[in-house]
Amino acid sequence: MIAKTLSFGSPGKLSIRDRQLVYDGEDGLHRTFPVEDLGFVILETGRILVTSACLQTLAAENVAVVVCDPAHTPLAQLLPFAANSTTHETAEAQLAATPAAQGRLWRRIVQAKLRNQAALLESLGRPEAQQLGRLAEAVRNDDPANCEAQGARLYFRALAPEPDFRRNPGEGWPNAALDYGYAVLRAATARALVGSGLVCFHGIHHHNRYNAFCLADDVMEAYRPFVDQFVFGDFPVSESALGHLLDKAAKARLLSCLTCDVTIGGLTRPLMIALTSTSASLARCYLEKSPDLLLPSFLP
Repeated sequence: MIAKTLSFGSPGKLSIRDRQLVYDGEDGLHRTFPVEDLGFVILETGRILVTSACLQTLAAENVAVVVCDPAHTPLAQLLPFAANSTTHETAEAQLAATPAAQGRLWRRIVQAKLRNQAALLESLGRPEAQQLGRLAEAVRNDDPANCEAQGARLYFRALAPEPDFRRNPGEGWPNAALDYGYAVLRAATARALVGSGLVCFHGIHHHNRYNAFCLADDVMEAYRPFVDQFVFGDFPVSESALGHLLDKAAKARLLSCLTCDVTIGGLTRPLMIALTSTSASLARCYLEKSPDLLLPSFLP
């Protein structure tokens, strides 16, 4: 069963009663949700109270709680320390991985990202798809030529509706939609990684002493084009008037990206399930010193 994503944007209170997440709104609305069905709880407003018992229960069930800033952009998340019974063993293998092994993994991720970017451009009839495909074949271990950055410049120039578009987080449309979609994807990736016993602060390519989610930032790269599909493929350009803000319908559409179908390991799976396949295969790569990292692709 696909874990549900709940988003709360109105003032109220969240609590736990009989293994149910209970929402009591200031407007009198009362809703309950079985905790075992949940994957994400997104708090869109600063005017919602959450009991400590509620946070404890959600953490114990590996439910990611995402807190948004006043502009409704995901800002932080709560993840459990022990979501996997073999965390210690898996984390030790992850931390012991050699630079050569990490370089091979990063090559696989960058190639998957470039191929997915090319597939999206091809579906939209953009001729630059062929260039991205060739760039994917040129990637070497650890991507010393920085093919990822070369691809990003080509990709967004071909994809964006405005010729002078620049991918600058925090700026106007379509950056606002990308910021929100990528933040939700990052939370989903971190949840999957923790569930496989991996530690998020130790990345494959990303390394930053101030970033607790370096590994999530690495793994999500191959999944970014699925968010882009929802922004550039499904959103009408006229919505650019929204600027920095997204309405409820736009955010709901972006959240639905987590359940879109992707191909992984020769099977069709919802993106959220594919993330668990990727994280589980990454854990096996570290534990068994295997290069077989499962990554997503667009449906054929």
